[in-house]
Amino acid sequence: MLNKANLDSLVGMTIADFCPHGYAAANVNHCAHFVSHVLNLSFGMTCNRLVAGRANQAGGANIRVQEVFDKCSNVRQLLQCPLVGEGLIFVSAPSNFVQAGNSMALRNVPKKHIGLFLGNSVWHYSNSRDRVVRQAVEEFINHYPKQANALWLGDIPAGARPFQCVAN
Repeated sequence: MLNKANLDSLVGMTIADFCPHGYAAANVNHCAHFVSHVLNLSFGMTCNRLVAGRANQAGGANIRVQEVFDKCSNVRQLLQCPLVGEGLIFVSAPSNFVQAGNSMALRNVPKKHIGLFLGNSVWHYSNSRDRVVRQAVEEFINHYPKQANALWLGDIPAGARPFQCVAN
């Protein structure tokens, strides 16, 4: 479903390059926003609803990490690196991944992050650099350097339609 060439074509782009709704303020966390635009995920709180005057309009990409986590099937903790696979990868403190009935959930806390995982690389929106970056999983786990982190992987949500770059 994911393609390395497509993902590599996104490196260096800003959220303004992705979001046709204009939700691109530099002081906002765009990691889930980026992933959701790439996969065409439109549910829950979306970028379009956060643009002035559009609170009740449908469309746009999801902006909340925990809402995307909830849509992933087959979520599991990654206990060793390097890893090879495909899906959505999440990093946060271990205590933020919790049992919720028969499934896992990710708490709504400030320090949580999401990326697209393929092979042993993660493509994610670096809010501090305000652009898409590619990192090895071994680097991604250190996203929050002043806390212990856990990595979880989830299958790409049903209905996702990944972006495909157009060859020149």
